Amino acid sequence: MVFHCYLFGYGSCLGRRYEGMKYLMILYVAASIAVAGCSPGDASESGQEISANGFSPYVDEQGNISRPDNFRENWVHLGTWFVKEDDHASGPGVHDVYATPESVEGFKKKGQWPDATVLIKTVSGIEKKQLSTGNAQWAGDIGVWFVMVRDRENRFPDNKAWGEGWGWALFKADAPKKNVTTTWHGEGFNNCFGCHVPVKNTEWVYIDGYPTVRDFARYPELDGPSE
Repeated sequence: MVFHCYLFGYGSCLGRRYEGMKYLMILYVAASIAVAGCSPGDASESGQEISANGFSPYVDEQGNISRPDNFRENWVHLGTWFVKEDDHASGPGVHDVYATPESVEGFKKKGQWPDATVLIKTVSGIEKKQLSTGNAQWAGDIGVWFVMVRDRENRFPDNKAWGEGWGWALFKADAPKKNVTTTWHGEGFNNCFGCHVPVKNTEWVYIDGYPTVRDFARYPELDGPSE
């Protein structure tokens, strides 16, 4: 009520009291901003979210990668791959790929992924049913999560899960918090190198499958889409 009256010119006798309260509020806000500026989760000059180690909140001091939460709600959806179930498919399913908003903003500015970029891909089962629109197919339950973290400074040379400027991680549905990647030259779903080597000229990322950002890409030679 004091604020309302003072703001519109009523009850000017309470002006001094309000001015004192306003001064305290300014001090509180300034102090809050100063503390926030020094806390983990701040943003770097490139716009990327950083942690106490000055790199990424999803990477610890040894280069161990954790799986982000709430990315479907808060991140940018880059695109979807549909891999049909047949004898030739090593990873059938619906592959949805997301990136942090800061990563997308940085890519659109420079045409390449900025340091600390985080990409995550979910591979879900394929559900199907005859609907009024035809034989419909859609994503079911998630089976695995792949996470890639851009590292342009080779921060973890002794960690074999890092290579070619990226950290590589795999999480499975039976233990969604456990990264099972120990080397990016693994086997099966852990063979990150074998899967991504066809697109080494586009920062090891299948950029053609991501309409959200692909028109902003600046690479001398774009590889065709593949999985």
